[in-house]
Amino acid sequence: MPRIEAANIEEHVRLQTGRILSAATQLFRDLGYRGTDMEDIAQAVGLARNSLYRYYPNKDHILLACVLRDMVPFVEELKSLEGRYPDPLPRIAAWLDTQIEIATSPAHATMELMGEIREAAPELRKQIIALHSLPNAVLEGAVTELLKGKRRDVQLVTALVAGMVEAASRQAIRHGNKAAVKRELRRMVESVLIN
Repeated sequence: MPRIEAANIEEHVRLQTGRILSAATQLFRDLGYRGTDMEDIAQAVGLARNSLYRYYPNKDHILLACVLRDMVPFVEELKSLEGRYPDPLPRIAAWLDTQIEIATSPAHATMELMGEIREAAPELRKQIIALHSLPNAVLEGAVTELLKGKRRDVQLVTALVAGMVEAASRQAIRHGNKAAVKRELRRMVESVLIN
């Protein structure tokens, strides 16, 4: 029986899960998803491999848990935008800033590894889709409000803004000029939305 390293079992599980996810995140970033196996993760945490399976059934689940843990602050930020910014234009500006923050964060590097999962289980695919859908839903809602009564294609405008964010994110990552990218991205998106 493994030693409990906390005041109770729940706390022990929470601590051990945190260690597993931290070790796995580092291994995934260093060795890649395919280059990391359950044995590597178990060794990094100081567990027997069969003990690791008590926490996660496979490394797909571990990677998803790493992504979800890293994304929690950003997801909470996105969910709070409508309440904090009733006016859609400032909400879109805040959304743009959050997207650049996500793209330039270590969490994004982990999230990109999700593409390496080939045959994800249906429940994993469902969680991955939900993680990708939230940002788009927030943006589309704000664009819908902003363009209400105008003869513009909300889905097309949303897609164009998302494309600009993707290009701006690559620029911010490549050149490390996050603040300048945010400013210019806000200007460009506002010109697309207002004109």
